[in-house]
Amino acid sequence: MQSCLTSGPVARAQPRTANGNVEVDTPRVRGDCQQADGSGLPPEQNPHPHRTAASLPRQASFPRNHPSASAHLGVLRANIRKEQDLFRCIVVDADIIDVWSELFISPFGIVDNRDGEPRVVGRVIHGLSFPEDNSVNSNTDPSELPRIAFEHCSSVAREILRCKRKYPGRDVMVMTGDVASAYRNACPHRECVYMFAGYIPEDNAIVIDMFTAFGWTGSAGTYSILGGAVAFIHGSTGDGHHPFGFYNYHWVDDLINVTADVGSRCADIEWSLRHAMTSVMGLTAVNNHKFTSWSTRQKILGIIFDTKCCTVAMPDSKINKAQQLVPRAFHASSLSHSSFRSLLGSLRHVTTCVRPAQVFL
Repeated sequence: MQSCLTSGPVARAQPRTANGNVEVDTPRVRGDCQQADGSGLPPEQNPHPHRTAASLPRQASFPRNHPSASAHLGVLRANIRKEQDLFRCIVVDADIIDVWSELFISPFGIVDNRDGEPRVVGRVIHGLSFPEDNSVNSNTDPSELPRIAFEHCSSVAREILRCKRKYPGRDVMVMTGDVASAYRNACPHRECVYMFAGYIPEDNAIVIDMFTAFGWTGSAGTYSILGGAVAFIHGSTGDGHHPFGFYNYHWVDDLINVTADVGSRCADIEWSLRHAMTSVMGLTAVNNHKFTSWSTRQKILGIIFDTKCCTVAMPDSKINKAQQLVPRAFHASSLSHSSFRSLLGSLRHVTTCVRPAQVFL
């Protein structure tokens, strides 16, 4: 049992697939991946072998999909077809399991998309955490996942105040950019693809994911290599007013820019960000629908930044939701583990705006 990692520095140039996406070495998943360290030696003869680990269990039967997948079968099919057309997955007859018995099937689910009608639009979730003790996620070695280190969003507030002090009387503008289908720009190692499969019983079809899945515990860390490269290129670009590079804040696939409205700065910074995205991940990396215009009031990571009033606030909708969730949970006679986790996730913005709440969350 060997590693999915190849040797060499993380920052080296990454190979691209036929459609221009980047192949990122997948952190080791405990499984029967072939040795990929370039030595050509079996682990016992390699002076620097990767650690061994138990393989994923063989499945006696396919796990059942979440009820949402059956209830929104059309949405599931449409999403799979879209991914198939973009060469991000392959769809084969389920009988292939007879010759490729090591395929590991994880259930599909559908969650509502806030921007569309639930009956026709939704996000496919690959349940890579199921079953709890024998899943792809539980067999992913966290020690070999790329470490994610993001600066606190208070950095944005500090930059706004710095610009206001340096350019009194000028508006301080904020703009956010977004990478299209962020995780889908990184490919897992080809020897590990068999671990990212799903089953659609209504079509007797197996879907094999060729890109990092939304639902895998290693997707954020794997993508962070690409997102960090975009932030580095953009932050290393400057002009006469920014000799040390443009200010840019990034959180996973969100990139935030702050500058005073002077001359062509706003246009120059936006061009730099778009150029950095396309340089790293290709022409389709820019999500134009989520590239906001420059404004003095901007929603960043779910929080409203107002540069004229110098305030940071939770949106009214978030406040109303929190006011309903807390009493409901407080007066409930019981609370499931999943409901508790969902509650904490829904209240994460509270800890950003109300620091004393951090000890409770």
